[in-house]
Amino acid sequence: MTRISIQIRRRAVGCALALVAALLAGGQAAAQQLAPNWSAIVAAAKKEGRVVLYNSVPLPPIQRAAAGFKKIHPDIEVIYQRGPSGQLLSKIDQERNNDADGADIMISTEINWYVSRAKEGKLIKVSGPESRNWPSKYLYEGAIPILDLEPFVIVYNKNEVKGAPVKGYADLMRPEFRGRIGTSELASTTVIGWYDWLEKTQGADFLQKFRAQNPKLYVGAVPGAQAAASGEVAVSAFNVTTAVKSLIDAGAPLEIVVPNPGLGIQHAAAVFGWSKRPNAGQVFLDYLMSRDGQTAWNGSGESASPLPNIPGALAADSIVPVDVTAYSESAVKAYRERWTRIMK
Repeated sequence: MTRISIQIRRRAVGCALALVAALLAGGQAAAQQLAPNWSAIVAAAKKEGRVVLYNSVPLPPIQRAAAGFKKIHPDIEVIYQRGPSGQLLSKIDQERNNDADGADIMISTEINWYVSRAKEGKLIKVSGPESRNWPSKYLYEGAIPILDLEPFVIVYNKNEVKGAPVKGYADLMRPEFRGRIGTSELASTTVIGWYDWLEKTQGADFLQKFRAQNPKLYVGAVPGAQAAASGEVAVSAFNVTTAVKSLIDAGAPLEIVVPNPGLGIQHAAAVFGWSKRPNAGQVFLDYLMSRDGQTAWNGSGESASPLPNIPGALAADSIVPVDVTAYSESAVKAYRERWTRIMK
């Protein structure tokens, strides 16, 4: 080997070693930079003392997650308020427009609304330690993580359904269920997607046939599940597992049916840039994205986690969620008008 070739090789090795050293130094600097910044956010969150959460999720997963968060951050109180997505969005918009104290973070199915706010620069991007391990498939605009995936289910009262058990959406048309079915108002874009999917999979005349069954309308899954548990209706056509499992655990005579084919729902979260307690919001959201938070949220077998191998959680790849991004504002308005004409 010539002297020139040896010198070239030595230079190449030297450059490579220098590059590796630079990358390692950069990585260490980034890690050192992240830790002080996040430590400052946690310290500021403790001073803020509380986080206000608005959510459209049934309470059990929220209560479990809040309890787990409190063990790690006893200085930060979690105050949560539950309601249908549409009502929560109206309240949040009022708070924002009036610079009023209110929600710091929201958990909801209204991904389109989140994305619009993110593009306006009004949401805080996730930056905590857990954000580095979060699957990109389940993170919108760097600020909106999907926290769970949950199947839509049919629920029926075993004391009220005397004949053959309910197995799918076709059974909703059985004569004995006329006037004894509960379903949801158009409380969110996800519910619109569910009805639209039913028409596409169960027949274009599904809504007309369903209306002939004289269903009772409720705002969302929770009151529908409660109505089935009390016997007010025999069957709840629109429901989710998180609204039902706690009732079954308390002794309600309910049976859950996962239709095949079926559809699902996903809940997203974001911290508002106009929040009065942005640091507490970021710390709470980072906990929800952790394995501990995801186990508290999804580990009871009600829903699936975006993170793999969460003990007790459903399999994420078994749930096909409504693609709410496919429903523009004009499409939502048109479907709402058509649904109202038929169902009311």
